[in-house]
Amino acid sequence: MTKKKITLFFCGLTIVSLVFSPFLLTISMIGLLLSGLLKEDKAGRIRFGFNQALGKELADWKKNAAFLVISFYFLIVLFGIWQVEGDYTYLLERLRIKLPFIALPAAFLGISRFDDRQVNGLLYFLLIFITLTGIGISINYLLNYDLINEMLSRGKPMPTPRNHIRYSLLVGVSIVGGLYLIKEKYFFKNPKERQLIIGLTIFLFLYIHLLSVKSGILCLYAALGVLCLRYIYLSKKYVIGFLLIAGLVSLPAIAFVTIPSFQQKLTYMHYDLKKYFAGEGEQYSDAGRLTSLKVGWELFQNAPLFGVGAGNIKKEVRLIYEQKYPDYVKPILPHDQFLFVMAGSGLFGFFFFLLAVFVPLFYHKNYQHFFFSGLYTIFIIALILEHTLENAEGVGIFSFFILLLLNYLQSKSPNYVEKRPIA
Repeated sequence: MTKKKITLFFCGLTIVSLVFSPFLLTISMIGLLLSGLLKEDKAGRIRFGFNQALGKELADWKKNAAFLVISFYFLIVLFGIWQVEGDYTYLLERLRIKLPFIALPAAFLGISRFDDRQVNGLLYFLLIFITLTGIGISINYLLNYDLINEMLSRGKPMPTPRNHIRYSLLVGVSIVGGLYLIKEKYFFKNPKERQLIIGLTIFLFLYIHLLSVKSGILCLYAALGVLCLRYIYLSKKYVIGFLLIAGLVSLPAIAFVTIPSFQQKLTYMHYDLKKYFAGEGEQYSDAGRLTSLKVGWELFQNAPLFGVGAGNIKKEVRLIYEQKYPDYVKPILPHDQFLFVMAGSGLFGFFFFLLAVFVPLFYHKNYQHFFFSGLYTIFIIALILEHTLENAEGVGIFSFFILLLLNYLQSKSPNYVEKRPIA
């Protein structure tokens, strides 16, 4: 079996494990790392020995800046080791979670470049796999209709594998991937598969409203808005573009009227926010998130240059809650990745964090690629709404897909510019 086929297998395993298994996620990432580290013969088969091409890629930092800056996500946390006071447990946990930001750039630099068909095939697999999980979750919802709606009315999430927020982000990525496959007129073997891809993409779009995870829906709509503006800019078809934007704006209202789970979720959110502004938000999720932002901003103001330390932030948050918000049952870490970094690592760490976020987007004009721009919009909005990179699943989702696309786009010319790529 060739090195590329083994790599594609581990890519597929990564997609499955992001939904179901932290253990498999670790195995798949180790597999990808080994694929990058080991050399291959002329026939493309893996041979024991260090991949000399990887060493050259790592040394050529100008050419591979978009890959290498991703390691800053790990190094920012490592920098905080000198600030730890007492127990190192929390810092070591943060470092473990962010290890993919060191391992996967090396993996994807050491792997030969993916071509159109390989990347599209992985997106097709993602679309089918997430659809199958969506069908299962939808059936469970219908079988337990009253119970789950009652849970949603109390702010509880619909039952999903692992974390419902990260899962909803994967659904959003799948939808954008489906739109990209439609645009590319992709099929695996039979041209009739194009109708299947359209059907699966529509199903997932309806399904994400049924799932009713606010973060996932907001990220998806932001991505669709960016892609609509992209279409208007490239096509100059302003009337069609205006209709697309109008349809996008009206769809949440239609979903509210027609999808009970979505209605229950938004009704609870309104109730939750009313409690927060009435000063009674101690037991409510959205109120807790807003309070966490206030706490994060206070921590940043207390240590604006270097922060309170990436290994101390959990302890410092708890202290502020004990002093100022004693009625809150559980202290909540800042629900915004940008603010989380500012509080933990100050302006110093925040500068390198911004490089890690935005260099891959703008390097070689990667933002011009349809799927990359949609994926990155989901990523950035997720960073605003959640501390997305403080758990293994969030790290896995974005490190894998961003590096996969960087690997693929690097096969293009450095001056690569898409010419009116209209779906």
